[in-house]
This record gives sequence, C-alpha cells and structure tokens, in this order.
Amino acid sequence: MSKICPLQATIVFLVLAIGRLAFSADAAPEGNAPADRSLNDLVGPLRQQKRLVSLAAMVMVDGKTVDSAADGERKLGSGAPIAIGDRWHLGSITKSITATMVARLVESGQMKFTDTVAQSFPDGPIHDDWKPVTLRQLLTHTAGAPANFSLWVRLKTPALGAECTRERRKAVMDVIAEKPDYPPGEKFAYSNVGFTIAGAMAEKAAGANWEDLVKREVFEPLELAGAGFGPPKSPAKTLPEPRGHHVILGSKVAANDSDDNTPIMAPAGAVHMTLADLCRYGHEHLRGELGAGKLLAAETYKTLHTPELQHYACGWVRQDPTYDIPHTLFWHNGSNTMWYALVAFIPTKNLVVAVASNDGDVAGAESAAWEIVEASAKRFNTASDAEKRKSLPVEALPKKSPFAAIRW
Repeated sequence: MSKICPLQATIVFLVLAIGRLAFSADAAPEGNAPADRSLNDLVGPLRQQKRLVSLAAMVMVDGKTVDSAADGERKLGSGAPIAIGDRWHLGSITKSITATMVARLVESGQMKFTDTVAQSFPDGPIHDDWKPVTLRQLLTHTAGAPANFSLWVRLKTPALGAECTRERRKAVMDVIAEKPDYPPGEKFAYSNVGFTIAGAMAEKAAGANWEDLVKREVFEPLELAGAGFGPPKSPAKTLPEPRGHHVILGSKVAANDSDDNTPIMAPAGAVHMTLADLCRYGHEHLRGELGAGKLLAAETYKTLHTPELQHYACGWVRQDPTYDIPHTLFWHNGSNTMWYALVAFIPTKNLVVAVASNDGDVAGAESAAWEIVEASAKRFNTASDAEKRKSLPVEALPKKSPFAAIRW
C-alpha cells in the first residue's frame, strides 16, 4: 500500500473547529441559492465555479431518492466521467458509523457507554488520568485525547484484519500510558485518537476486528452493498471508480487508489460508500431521531444524537435552526485530504442530503456542499418553513466563515 506524505498524515479533519461549533453551523452558505434549483442546475455550475475535479449529490425525501446529479471526471484528464453510482471516501463520516456500531454492541449487552478505559484494558499500563475516561467521552471528543497519533504510527500501513487490530491496540496502549492532553470531560477537542480508542475498546469487548464489526452491525443490516473500507479500488486502465486528488502547490494530482491515512485510525475515517448508501445510512439516523429506526432503540438514537460539548454528539453535529434552514439539522463531513463528503439530515423535513467530491480542495468542496444542502432544504417539504422563520432573526448566524483549522 502506498503511503501518503507526512504532511497529509498529520492533518485531521472535520470542518468543525470550536469557533464553528460555538455558532452551531456558521459553515452554512451565503443564503442566496434559489429554492427551485434542481441538482442538475446546481452541481455542474458549482463544480466549475469551485474548480473541483468532480462533484456529486443526492437528495432523499420520505425514504425515496428524489434528485441526484454528478459532474466531472473520475481522474483528472482521463475523460472518464463520474457516475451517480460511484463510491466515495467518506473520511470522518466514519466516526458516526463507529458510534452506531458501538451502540449496537451496547444494546446487545457487550458494552456500556459508561465503560471506562481502565475496564476495557485492565492489564495495560494506563496513566491514572485515563482510567476513568468513558466510552461516551471518547465518542464526543471530550476525553482529552490528542488530535492524532505520532508520525511513526501514521506512517504504518498494516493489512486490515488481525494485523491492523494488533497495531491499533499497540498504538492505543502507547497513548493511554501517557497523560491526556486535557482534563477528561472538561473540553471539546476533536480527536481521531479518541475514536480509535473507542474502536479498540469495541474490538476487545466483542472479540472481533473493527471492520468485521462495522460490516456485521451496520453495513449488512442496512444492506449497504456499496460500502467498504479505504479508497475505492480503481485500476488505471479501466477507472471503474473515482480516484482522490492531492492539491500540490495549487495543482490537482491524481492519487493512487490505495492512498489514505493509516488504517490504524480506520475507526475515525476509513469508510467508502455510494451516495445512495450514504443517504440510506443518513435516513436510518433520521428515522431513529423520530423514534422509528431499524438498528437501534429510540433512546439509544437520542444518546447518539445528543451533544455533549460544542454541539457535538456521537459522530454527529446538531445544528440549531437558522433563518436559512429553520429546522434542527444533523450533519457530519469528512476528508482524508484527497476526497470530501458531507451528509446532513433534517428530521422535521424527512430530508437527507449527501454530497461528495474526489478533490482535495476541501474548502471549495465544503462550500459547494453546503450550498447544495441549503438549496435542498429550501426546495423540499417547505410547508412549515415560513412560520418557523417568524421566530428567527434574518441574520441568525454569520453568513460566511473561514475554513476551519481542524481537518480529516
């Protein structure tokens, strides 16, 4: 497996820095998207405007796909067009998938959200400050974990399965032997390490690899046939799937179909899916928020969707109503610096929006994605919007904010 450069390996992602979260979602677009524009009207022009290699989006309403569009190339200069059924690296959207898998283990009695690091790893040398850290704190970025592992860990590429599980456990034990970066439970600090620790705890509790647990507890029950791990495989001669793209000195360079961050951190950001699968996954969480989910009990979904600090829940951001989107919105995004993806759902509209790009220009892809989310929210199930806006100031949030500093 080819390695990405050390600079990329050090970058973590969530366009969710504390400054953004404090305002719920000042990542929202400028608010001028016409309400009647279809995705065909939006996706192509936005891709060209943002100079993205490709851009694709899908909208699901009431559990049915109502619109989709894709524009661009699978690999820059190849002439191979993007297709709506292609697979996309999801980056940190994986975090909510890990949290969902963990919740399934909780409901089956194999884990508890109150499980501590000390209980999960009783035989290892653990710093006293790590011992009381709970599974829920790890899933809400309030455990005091560092943002990322050491450079040495980030350069490792163990094969998925038993080898990766061993390396993951070793990397986790090295972290928890040292003092946490912050007092646990007191501060929101976005951390790929925290979700990796949670994944290792799940592996220990269930006696299975993280990849097998995700397949068994999430992919298979939801019939996500287009889901997998790492970048989608796409041989150069045929390009059956998109390739990610590096941004180097302002130029776009196609990545290999194995370029990714270390699989040791897979619980924090290594899943790929089609947009249809991503919408189906988002719709399950939407139904769960409404008390009608398939995978989990309503109270378990409430646990996953309830923020701890800075609007961050277990792999989801809960955005309060704004004038542009006068409904509670749940979302998460992700990037491994070569791809970008966003999924958002609005329970009161029964609406899910999924957007993806195979471009490492995360700021450009993010801007396009939020414009698509806003336009879709204004276009579908709008009967109650005008009434809800009466209680919201027009300038409820800053209309534009700089790209946040925390990424994966």
